[in-house]
Amino acid sequence: MKKKLIIVFVVIAVILLLIPVKKVYEDGGTQTYTALTYKVIVWKQIDGKTGTEFYIFPNNFHQLDYYE
Repeated sequence: MKKKLIIVFVVIAVILLLIPVKKVYEDGGTQTYTALTYKVIVWKQIDGKTGTEFYIFPNNFHQLDYYE
């Protein structure tokens, strides 16, 4: 019983660490996907910056201006 309870808590913790939250900025459509362990930025700015960037913990907690 105790082993099953530990497994359930570990699975829940992993899910919380890996599920991203999507945010869209009004700078041309830049999208960020942020989880507790990583951040993916899909750049689509009007002034020309495009592409995709990936950051892992602890560099994933900065604001979007930090990455420009």
